[in-house]
Amino acid sequence: MSAADRAAPCQGGAPGSSPVPWDPLFYEKSRLYWPIRPRAEVFAGCAAWPPVEDYNRALGDGFPVRFAEQAPRPRRRRRRAPVDPAALYDARIHVEGRVPTRPSNWHDFLNMLVWAAFPRAKAELHARQHRAIAARLEPGAEALPPARTRELDGLALLDEGGLLLLYDARRAPLADASDLRRFADEARDAVQRGDAAALVFGHALYESLLQRGPPVHAMVQPIPCEAPLPAAPDALVALADARLCEALRSPGTFAHPERSARLPLDERVLCR
Repeated sequence: MSAADRAAPCQGGAPGSSPVPWDPLFYEKSRLYWPIRPRAEVFAGCAAWPPVEDYNRALGDGFPVRFAEQAPRPRRRRRRAPVDPAALYDARIHVEGRVPTRPSNWHDFLNMLVWAAFPRAKAELHARQHRAIAARLEPGAEALPPARTRELDGLALLDEGGLLLLYDARRAPLADASDLRRFADEARDAVQRGDAAALVFGHALYESLLQRGPPVHAMVQPIPCEAPLPAAPDALVALADARLCEALRSPGTFAHPERSARLPLDERVLCR
């Protein structure tokens, strides 16, 4: 899950280097990497893990956030003190514009590539998580609340395991998400006809594609469009970024993740 409720920004997996070795052409393992592939190709010439500083060079000076190498966790547990809201992961992103990042780590590298592809949506996602967490934090509290709200659960699922389904609502009305089998069939058919496009958003989903494993399902965010979908891949990504940003700005969205549709992370379903 996301680091939404953690003081130390460790987004997933064990600390330190990833068990999967560096592969500069990782995006050739699956067609589902297409939304982030142009950004990943920048690193295709790297024989070893690129340093975090290279992430910022690749993104350019005008990018809305910078990626900063995350300091190792202290071995000794510190004495309890009031939680500093400014030290929380989402605050560092939203307030400081800095994304704490572990070097040589697939999860964090892929998170950076999702930022590169969907900068508006990612910024709004972390702004909303920051507001939701800050609103629950009592003055002087020495710990965060023990359980997340359903809203924070939904936002975390989107961040880690979200799949965006752009579709032409005039030509491809989709079934209600409660009928998962019918929804999956209609989504697959719409993608095959070109009336829908599936874009992986969650960086944990991208990480799962690095090696074979048990079947993975994504939380689907349907995004209806009242016009034909753009043909160019970069235009599809830009449209999805803008529309997801709008959805995140709408109060109450993503607060009921249990109602969301699920689709398998399968090229046969999600790619033409």
